[in-house]
Amino acid sequence: MSKHVFKLDPWHFVIAIAIFYILTTVVAEVKVKQMPLASVNTNLIELEEIELNNEELYFVFFHDSNSELCEKVRFNIEKLIESNQEPLSFYAIDVSKNPGSFYEYNVSGVPNILVFKGNKEIKRIMGVISYENLTSIVQRMRKYA
Repeated sequence: MSKHVFKLDPWHFVIAIAIFYILTTVVAEVKVKQMPLASVNTNLIELEEIELNNEELYFVFFHDSNSELCEKVRFNIEKLIESNQEPLSFYAIDVSKNPGSFYEYNVSGVPNILVFKGNKEIKRIMGVISYENLTSIVQRMRKYA
């Protein structure tokens, strides 16, 4: 009887990582394509610069009005604002019209949400985020603040 021993070589890991990357990319693309776009009517107040002086909790959505991904995140934010019983302080800055804020706050890309407590930044939420995740993050931030 011969004994067969299965041995993992480095190329096995490379193939596994490649398959994992391809699958996550495909699933992410499908999920993002399923997300609806924001409507023309908006609950977000567009800012040209951030001047928040009191100690409340604020969410500032950095976006590009020409980006489909940003419009998908905007849809989730709008849905969150409409579904919340307590008022949320959500604002938006269009970086294509106000590039100064983009550089001032060292935003690496859009869509991006910066969370402020008064004038102090306390969290960043980068990339496309689902409604469910956005809801749980906002609830956590309210408890933290």
